[in-house]
Amino acid sequence: MTDKNMLNKIIESLEKVEHPSISATLLDLGMLRDVKVTSEGKVSLIMVLPFPNIPENVRNLIINHLANAAQSAGGKLDKVDLAVMNDEERQNFLSIEQQNWRGSK
Repeated sequence: MTDKNMLNKIIESLEKVEHPSISATLLDLGMLRDVKVTSEGKVSLIMVLPFPNIPENVRNLIINHLANAAQSAGGKLDKVDLAVMNDEERQNFLSIEQQNWRGSK
């Protein structure tokens, strides 16, 4: 069983994951929603995409970064649901992207 400190460590680790092409965290970009961690350290979340046609390899790269972050803090990424941003969320994402673009790695 995971204690509260471990749960917080997992969440903090996930919140620090940066977008591969934007110098900003997924949290700051509005791409993470409903992050939940069970007492066993299993993580479920909704990854919110700015557009529905994001290439699968980009989605998978981001999910792998999240999985690695969860694992490094003693958790396990168990479930990722996908959603698409609404217009307001997308505008916020694009504004942050424009200011912090670093290109593909």
